[in-house]
Amino acid sequence: MEIQHRWDTPRTVSVTVGDSPDAWRNVGFFVDDDGSCVIGGVDFRLVGDDADRGVQDVTFEADTLIANDEPTINIRGLTYHVMAPGTAGDVLETPHHSNLCTGIQKLEICPVETWFTLTQMVHRILPPPYQAFPYRNPDGNPQHVALWRMQNMEVFEMADGMGQTTKDEMAMFFFIVSDLDTSREMIGANNCTEPFPMGENRRGMVLSNKALNLSVRTFMMEPLPGTNEH
Repeated sequence: MEIQHRWDTPRTVSVTVGDSPDAWRNVGFFVDDDGSCVIGGVDFRLVGDDADRGVQDVTFEADTLIANDEPTINIRGLTYHVMAPGTAGDVLETPHHSNLCTGIQKLEICPVETWFTLTQMVHRILPPPYQAFPYRNPDGNPQHVALWRMQNMEVFEMADGMGQTTKDEMAMFFFIVSDLDTSREMIGANNCTEPFPMGENRRGMVLSNKALNLSVRTFMMEPLPGTNEH
């Protein structure tokens, strides 16, 4: 068997979320009549909040050994659909969002145990990460982290759930806004935190899941310094 050391950069095609389309509209995201909200070329499919909340499934285009079979794989409660590169259609254009969201910084999976999930994913769902390492949190506890290059976002991350979850979850969205202060004003100061440093000379804020009826912890961040995100 030929050993492959280079893989096409994967693409996140869609994420199905158990949220109400109106909840996202109220935050300032453009959501069409079918419950589709496109951010950074990723189709967030909002299927309502009367069933399972949170992320229900994720679809990737990925250069893996079984992608041509278009498998559906469930790992500890999180479902993945895998498609071969170039088979999911054109990347969707991001519409104007009134909260000034322009793209995705990262999407983050928090598994029960990183190394178990990582070994189940590699070469089946995603190619190998470009980095996998133990990261020491500010509280001194190590957290295992894996990072992938991903189309249309800065990075795709897996970070150990640190005992806080009983199943694998896509637990966090990190979205980019062109103007954080204006975005906060539009969303409402009571619906999010004060801006705080998030590294790399950029700030961010966290939306209030309770106030906004969201099921996934959502960060809004400034663009990477030196980029021109409008």
